[in-house]
Amino acid sequence: MMLATALGVLGVVLNQLFIWPQVARARRSLVGLSPGTVVAGWFARVLWSVYAVLVADLKLALGQVPIALGFLILAVLLGRGRVETRRFLVIGVVGTAVVCAAASLSRPVLAVVAVAVAAVVNLPQLVQVLRDPERVSGVSSLMYWLIAAASATWLGYGAVTDWVIALPHLVLLPSGVIVAVIATRGRAAGRT
Repeated sequence: MMLATALGVLGVVLNQLFIWPQVARARRSLVGLSPGTVVAGWFARVLWSVYAVLVADLKLALGQVPIALGFLILAVLLGRGRVETRRFLVIGVVGTAVVCAAASLSRPVLAVVAVAVAAVVNLPQLVQVLRDPERVSGVSSLMYWLIAAASATWLGYGAVTDWVIALPHLVLLPSGVIVAVIATRGRAAGRT
């Protein structure tokens, strides 16, 4: 139980930190930032918040709030750009509300949806940086290193408390590392 508490506290701290390097970078540049990851990130945080309330896990709930706020700020920054992006973001937020309301009626359904959405949050960004590794000036490598650290922590926390919490991190951890490496290399190559 002491291990779970320590991992939970560390997970909350890392969650409160990881989004902010991306918010800071997005204020300077949005180049390479995936709207799909922003919407999926927002969606996942709302789903996990609802799940945390249903299972009475305060640490999990507290860990979601700053990330949701950060993704909301990123959505606003991206929404100031192209009309298509704005439309995509609005549809994503409305869809989030509808799915959360429906999924909250059944804890098992909510768990499945939360795991599935959380697991794929990094994938739109991963696809984008793999497709165009030189266009990463708006992607924060620090955010993705922090995501990897948070994922390792929540993987451990979930392993000792609730396997549902651990599952998405089997995808989030490696995808976070890959995005971080590509973003770091892309910016380093741009400086030479």
